[in-house]
Amino acid sequence: MVEDSYDFLFLGDHTHAVDTKNRVAIPSSFRRSFPTGTEDRVVLLRGASGCIEAHVRPEWRVHVTRLRNLDLYNEQDLVLRRLWLPGAAEIELDAQGRVLLPKKLTDMAGIGAEARFVGLGPFFEIWSPARFDEYVAQNSRLYDDLIKRLDGRRATEERAAVPGGLSQHNVPSAGNAP
Repeated sequence: MVEDSYDFLFLGDHTHAVDTKNRVAIPSSFRRSFPTGTEDRVVLLRGASGCIEAHVRPEWRVHVTRLRNLDLYNEQDLVLRRLWLPGAAEIELDAQGRVLLPKKLTDMAGIGAEARFVGLGPFFEIWSPARFDEYVAQNSRLYDDLIKRLDGRRATEERAAVPGGLSQHNVPSAGNAP
């Protein structure tokens, strides 16, 4: 299994102007988070929910490894490859930290005069600001349940990591408390 821990983290959201040549500056806080030796390149491709995904090379390698493990003759795996990879491009940042957004991707994402950069930990997304606001409005009601799920996973992982830690079988509950 590929290790999913990173020494870099993309956090926050930032809106930047897109110029007439389809260039946009990657937020300086994001550029500072690029791992050493990868500061000048980013892989851009079709993201979920109508955005552009942006990956730095170490994180992109995680996805490449996962893709290699897909079945070349499974129809769903082929659909994923065919929809995800053809629009992917490794783009070099210019001296001002700008990236040229491929027209095919900006058209798909509905990006016009502005782009919203959204940090998602080991990678970031580039959205149309209006589309991202709509996405947040549609999904905000799920936040409380989703964050509880995350906390539940974290608690389970912590119990499993402690030698002799509590399992579900020996955790006291109201029905079996001493």
